[in-house]
Amino acid sequence: MVSMKDIANALNLSRCTVSDILNNKLEHRSYKPETIEMVRMKAKEMGYVSNNIARSLKTGSTRTLAIVVPHLSNPFYTHIIQKVEKLANKEDYSLIICTTEEKLDKEDHVLQMLTSRMVDGILISPVSFEGSLRKEYSYKIVCFDRTIESGKYPAALFDNETAARQLMSQVLRRGCSRPLLLNTAESDYTIRCRMKGYRQVLREAGCELDDRLIYYDIYDKMQSYEIMCRILKDPDIRFDSIVLGTNFCIYGVLRALKELNVPSVPIAGFEDFNGSEVMDGEFIKAIQPEKKIGKEAFYMLLRYLNGEKPQDVFLQTDEIEDPFDEDTTN
Repeated sequence: MVSMKDIANALNLSRCTVSDILNNKLEHRSYKPETIEMVRMKAKEMGYVSNNIARSLKTGSTRTLAIVVPHLSNPFYTHIIQKVEKLANKEDYSLIICTTEEKLDKEDHVLQMLTSRMVDGILISPVSFEGSLRKEYSYKIVCFDRTIESGKYPAALFDNETAARQLMSQVLRRGCSRPLLLNTAESDYTIRCRMKGYRQVLREAGCELDDRLIYYDIYDKMQSYEIMCRILKDPDIRFDSIVLGTNFCIYGVLRALKELNVPSVPIAGFEDFNGSEVMDGEFIKAIQPEKKIGKEAFYMLLRYLNGEKPQDVFLQTDEIEDPFDEDTTN
């Protein structure tokens, strides 16, 4: 195995110089650009591979981070992962990507596994507001998109309550007053905030939210299709708009409306809809700043690793999009 000493001898440089360059410790050094390039090229030429285990024993850091998300099939999370991975590479960190599938037992298993991998820190979108992150962990933790009841860990969050008020206000501007709400878990921090925002706007408009129009635990297109068919076939359930808790629902909703020949109704949600080709729809969107959330969470974690405990950050919606209303603005 090629060592730093071998590279130093080949270039007639000190081992310290080679170590600084290959470990990217250049901030307070004055090495010439051609020296840096020469060392990196020689390391590649000689087949040098960094010994992360030895480095971690010496520095106490593996320079490895992890990001834990509910699903990889949700574009919201994949966009955040892409941003975090890009920033991690820039800062010379490796990134482990894990999923929980919205299951607490799997989340516990993932967190235990990351302890054995000796990661320096993790970014996580917790499964449960009450049940997640209840143990002590050996690494730093920053939450994103969701947080936990104790508020023990700093979080980069989307201001869901404000966005929900804006979104429901736009639904009301369409002349609707009986929204059908299709949500994920009732215990989800995000859903709680959104429900609070919905209720406030409807109450202010003199419209009470009908509990018969609130559905939870919908995570995919088949669930949303089956529930939507059942709702549409029930003559006692009346609604004039649909508000989605996740874009996973859109295909099932549109399929049910199309198959049962139901006239188009306004559909609102918090993520970009990729199902508009299934059927013409009237989509109202609260655009979430996915990349901003990823960037904010990543640099919060870096500050945490450097000894500072960051404060929670709340990011606003980029805009409310409604193709039928020219007055919707950023």
